[in-house]
Amino acid sequence: MFSDQMIVLTYVIRHDADRRGYNPWLRGVDNPFFNSVSQIDRYENWKLADATGDRPRWTHFDLLHPAKGVAPQEVFHIPVVAEFAANWSRLWGVDPAAADQSVNYQIHILERVRQGKRARGGLLALIVDPDLERLPADAELWRTRSMVVGDNQLGEVFALQPLALTDGQADAGWGRQVLVGECIASPNYP
Repeated sequence: MFSDQMIVLTYVIRHDADRRGYNPWLRGVDNPFFNSVSQIDRYENWKLADATGDRPRWTHFDLLHPAKGVAPQEVFHIPVVAEFAANWSRLWGVDPAAADQSVNYQIHILERVRQGKRARGGLLALIVDPDLERLPADAELWRTRSMVVGDNQLGEVFALQPLALTDGQADAGWGRQVLVGECIASPNYP
């Protein structure tokens, strides 16, 4: 089980990032770096594959679980993490020189409401403002506690539901906005 707190980064990358090797960089540099930091229990990189309704302003998201006993805000005060984040903006951000980095990314701090019952794999439904009557009972449920950078992109309550690779179907009735994410890099996948 992951920690009861999670940091979600939503972001958009520069228009030429894919051509310059963004996904291989995530797999070979970014993901191994964050997963090597002792104050971080697990870090995963995802991109949006599909959405019902309006598409959000962001195209990618990262899920970061602090280690047990580590407050989410502490992660941002680790010097190597702060330096790495600044370098990410320089390499991949839409406007690396912006005084307000929310043009590049938003950082949400969430707390667990309900433990999920399925392991995350290659596809994941992200449900903004879920309908608890229609949401699968095995979905992870999170509440947005605060924002570190930018405006809330995930609503007050947010759910994660792993999807089977064979069907990858998400039900648009699960919430106000249902997005499907595809895993780019994680310690166990791909």
